[in-house]
Amino acid sequence: MPLRPRIFLLFALCLLLALGACARRPSGTAQVPRSLSPMYAVSVAPFTQPVGTSQLISGRIPDNQGRIAPEMLPALDVRLRHVLGQGKRPYRFVARQALPESTASFHSSEQPQALPHWIAYGKKHGAQFLLVPQILNWHERQGSRAGVTQAAHVRLEFFLLRVDSGVVQERAVFEEQQTGLADDLLGVGSFFRRGGQWITAEELAEEGMRKAVRELGL
Repeated sequence: MPLRPRIFLLFALCLLLALGACARRPSGTAQVPRSLSPMYAVSVAPFTQPVGTSQLISGRIPDNQGRIAPEMLPALDVRLRHVLGQGKRPYRFVARQALPESTASFHSSEQPQALPHWIAYGKKHGAQFLLVPQILNWHERQGSRAGVTQAAHVRLEFFLLRVDSGVVQERAVFEEQQTGLADDLLGVGSFFRRGGQWITAEELAEEGMRKAVRELGL
């Protein structure tokens, strides 16, 4: 078969796969949007990165965890504020000062212990619900928008805590490493949606924020 028809056939196949992926139904309840009644006030904590097990609300620290530069955390706070501000619900954004002790100190425990600290933090700030965004893994793009030697890779976890009962009401997880057309034909839709470019970890994180807001019904 001549080269040009082969290229056209490959492109058509990619397009069909992308359309099929978009048409798939949610594979689990975590992908089904829920809605929190607007009667409840939601406070939003700043982004943090647990680096020890005791700093977790739940889950585990990834192997070879990628660390985000601390000075980048406020930029993620701004992005989350922008994403949440596109809805009709009012939010109260808690200042980065006076974060719970567990986010800054190290313990020897091998079990997650941070939930009580965050609940106390929520009570201190008069929250009914507290949204806690955390970065579990962070790898910057190595390269440019045109090409990379290492694509951006992030894992974000979002916990919606019900402060009065001290429990995790909902949890949303986003983990993705951008891939190119040659590596993942099923991801062709995402690649074209991103303009056919390699995006930064911060831009990838914003996609995770939007996904979490939908899943948590915020």
